[in-house]
Amino acid sequence: MLIYARPVQITIKPAEAQASSQVFEKGSPVSGTSGIFRVELGILQEKELTIKADGFDSEQLFISYKHKQDVYEVTLKPNRKKVVISTNVNDATIYIDGEELGKGSATFNILKNSRKNIKIVADGYDTYFGSVSFNENPNLVINKECPLVPNVKDVYISVEQVGATIYAYGKPAGVTTKGTPVKVTIQKETPTKIRVECEGYMDVFSTINFYDNELNYDLGKMPEDEFYNATAHNSSALANQRVSIKVNENMNREDALNAMIYYISRIFRNLEINNYNAGWIRTKWNYKKYPNIQIRTRVEIQQVPFDGDGLKFDVLIESQQADPNAGTDDQNFKEWNLLLKEYVKLSEDIRTAVQLKIEK
Repeated sequence: MLIYARPVQITIKPAEAQASSQVFEKGSPVSGTSGIFRVELGILQEKELTIKADGFDSEQLFISYKHKQDVYEVTLKPNRKKVVISTNVNDATIYIDGEELGKGSATFNILKNSRKNIKIVADGYDTYFGSVSFNENPNLVINKECPLVPNVKDVYISVEQVGATIYAYGKPAGVTTKGTPVKVTIQKETPTKIRVECEGYMDVFSTINFYDNELNYDLGKMPEDEFYNATAHNSSALANQRVSIKVNENMNREDALNAMIYYISRIFRNLEINNYNAGWIRTKWNYKKYPNIQIRTRVEIQQVPFDGDGLKFDVLIESQQADPNAGTDDQNFKEWNLLLKEYVKLSEDIRTAVQLKIEK
């Protein structure tokens, strides 16, 4: 023990360095713990000490009896820090310098004077790109919030009609039920085009912008589809098909022709062929335009040559379709395999008038 020695205390800061701190004199450890160390200084004695701690730069400390100082405080500077990354989406994947480190949160160390790149990915959100640097925060623990911004959101579409199918991005999103709208997930990149279809009604279209404040869209009552409702959807067996019919044996040829002409003339004003002697009748075309299509129809009746089985006629109802803006030239039309309802009724009236029997 030195005569006239002065005890000197070395205190290490910050608190995070104290547990691992060490003090050395000429390579030999100085006694102490938890950041407090004691050294004896004799009269006129001087010493150079080295202070170390895990995660901190080493420091040199010069102490002297002449300082007449009983306590020396040494603040170590960190050479690494703890970084805690957090985001608002629990299942988001966090990448640091391209390496996956966690879901929803990640913890890692960053070295002095360095920078780390951050990338965070989650379905339904824009990818987050950022960085963290050692020097951006003086604290030993850097807490960095990285909020993700949604790039999709749910909206709700309804129409008055029940059973309507809602389409988004060209795919069905759901079918309307009474009082329950259809949920549609829309994307941020471009406006979302919505189409609603329902049997017997015209399609309804709408465009929804991601940045609109609305979440509920009521598209109201769908307009009725006049063409759909005018079509006999089970008439394919009559459209463009020659049907051979047999006249009641108690009706003569003249009465049968007159009866058929009567019902035909109620719908068709003009005949293109009227060869009464040959039993051959053909009407001119009747045209009917709808918003998305035009239909033309005509009727032809021809007497079948006698085959020993009574008086017969072939009835042909021709049905064709074209673009609504097309002209009446034949090349603009093609066969349509259904009939408008009024022509199904005409077929029924003709058969009833002559007590026709369809032959197989």
